[in-house]
Amino acid sequence: MSSNSTKDKVPLGVATCILEILTLTAIATIVRYVSPEISVTTILFFRYVFSMPLLIVIGVIKRGKSLFQVNKKVTLAARTVVGITGLSSYFIAIALIGIGKTIALGQLVTIFITMLAPMMLSEKVGLRRWIAVTAGLIGTIIIINPSHNGWFNFGIFWGLNSAFFSALLNIFLRKLGNTDEPISTALWYNTAGTIFFSGLFLVMNDPLPDHINVWLILISCGILSSFQQFLLAFSRSLAPAIVLAPLQYLAIPISFSIAIYFFNESLGWNFMLGTIIVISSTFYISIRSRFNF
Repeated sequence: MSSNSTKDKVPLGVATCILEILTLTAIATIVRYVSPEISVTTILFFRYVFSMPLLIVIGVIKRGKSLFQVNKKVTLAARTVVGITGLSSYFIAIALIGIGKTIALGQLVTIFITMLAPMMLSEKVGLRRWIAVTAGLIGTIIIINPSHNGWFNFGIFWGLNSAFFSALLNIFLRKLGNTDEPISTALWYNTAGTIFFSGLFLVMNDPLPDHINVWLILISCGILSSFQQFLLAFSRSLAPAIVLAPLQYLAIPISFSIAIYFFNESLGWNFMLGTIIVISSTFYISIRSRFNF
């Protein structure tokens, strides 16, 4: 493929990346909106069940009879467990501490990847990146604000848990990316999530929503999730990671605006300062990783 042909696809890659960020934010907004009345188990049940149809259609078109064929089965199993744990933690955190703080803590993914890379990917991490990791952890402490909230804030725990398992997910996806088709691994993951939360939903005997509007909102969460996964993979196939990486920070102002204006979430000075420090350190790590300086 020529360099001009590649450059021609970059604008579409940027556009789909932004659309993926907006879709992910819409999913978070749905979770925040319904969580006071609907259990997280029920939300996750709808999310997994109704994400399947579109993914199956895309998988059949792309892979046909090889729809569920994968090579690294053990890595896929780890990716599935980590993915389900991370998403569950993400939804629980949104329900407990809101969109703003959950999205801010989610920026720790890059820091956790940097910490795990020497052990799991045999990658060398230099002194400057370790300094950036330390700065990011200090920013996290400022966000947590233990002098006011204490160290054992249940919602903060799930937010940190979500970021940690998202980092593990990125590492396992990187390992799978060289040998297996993303649509096949996504289908295995979502099938496992559907089976797990269907069983959990039945065991916990959670009531189904009694209003059609809530049904439609929960179903849309599942449909949006399948679109989000497709857009994520599609945008990465059109534009280089170095172009798309900075766009991820768009989620911060968008989520903050939604948190403040729609849900009246309180975001104090410590939260803003800590978020700036975390974003700065993750941006630095990201730039150093991509330019190797």
